[in-house]
Amino acid sequence: MKAVANRRVARPWIAASLVGVGASILLLTLFPPAYVTSQNVLHAPGSEHLLGTNDIGQSVMAGLARAAPTTIALSLITGIGATFLALVAAVVVTLAGRVAGAAVLRVIDLLQVIPSILILLLVASWYQPGFIGLVIVLVLTTWHDDVRVLRALVERESTRDSTRLARQMGAGPFWCLRHHVLPGLRSALAALYAQNCLQAGMRAAGLGFLGLTDPRLLTWGTLMNDGLEYLHSPAAIWLLLPPLIALTGFFGVLIALSEITSSEYRVRGNHD
Repeated sequence: MKAVANRRVARPWIAASLVGVGASILLLTLFPPAYVTSQNVLHAPGSEHLLGTNDIGQSVMAGLARAAPTTIALSLITGIGATFLALVAAVVVTLAGRVAGAAVLRVIDLLQVIPSILILLLVASWYQPGFIGLVIVLVLTTWHDDVRVLRALVERESTRDSTRLARQMGAGPFWCLRHHVLPGLRSALAALYAQNCLQAGMRAAGLGFLGLTDPRLLTWGTLMNDGLEYLHSPAAIWLLLPPLIALTGFFGVLIALSEITSSEYRVRGNHD
């Protein structure tokens, strides 16, 4: 009963968080703050620039605000793509027959043998992807981790009495998939989506920090990379700490969402 009560309390919190994040991204995208150069180079935080300026006189706070939509969108969009591809692959493996299923599983086995982070680093160092390219690379190096988990869940939902009865009544595979299998996967998909967003956000931040993305792509990771040159100077305090704190807060929210959605899935599994 306590778990069910916690789940009911968590749902409004999750919805409010998503709405708040979406509204912030929209506002910062439509009305980005001015991020221009000035003569105030490497000024410490003060009344004119609350978080100081960088080596070309740009406001650190303005940079954080401008980088927020890109950083958050990279994580959320990659999470959608990776979860969707994993779901499609799981459905193909389960419902499309032995040949197609075996082919998909062999591809997954191959991708799991080769460390995905190594592929990501090699591609990024050669290509230095922009926003779209980075999303594609992150999705293609993330989706295969969840296929086997989703395959087991799809098989479980496909063998339920309600699904079998629908098939006996003449329902086709796609109808059963839409009305019986997918509704039973909502909690699991939400948990996997939150985990994929967290993983994508960390990888994107790491690539930006290493300078392996398009220099024109402004993210919290690239802001940290810009401050590395001043690591041993006092300027490191206001060049590195603000994007680091922003990333920590964002990842903390994603971890909390992952824990909440995972607990919801466990509660649902215990009831089933």
